[in-house]
Amino acid sequence: MSALLELIREAPPEDRKAAAEMLKPYLISKPAEPEEKWVPLEELRQFIPGHKAKAWIQLFILDAYPETRKWSTAPFPGKGRSIKVNLPVAKKWIQDHISEIDWNQPQP
Repeated sequence: MSALLELIREAPPEDRKAAAEMLKPYLISKPAEPEEKWVPLEELRQFIPGHKAKAWIQLFILDAYPETRKWSTAPFPGKGRSIKVNLPVAKKWIQDHISEIDWNQPQP
């Protein structure tokens, strides 16, 4: 890598610009997923193994694991208001805890 940098430094300015343009896609990182994106519980379903019902997610994930309170709104948000989850944080939490959850548990 250092040999390539030496060649670029010794090149004329117009060649350095051309090299910079060619290398730009490899040097610029992709934008990270936003830290916060609050969505209804329905949008989280597609990231849950087996695409469980919203009631199943609330009962066996949100109510069963207190740490989920950090990435979800209150369990009983009120009449006419849906539960919202911070999607990036919720997806990461589910991936980290996928083996701890009984995904075959029937809904009562």
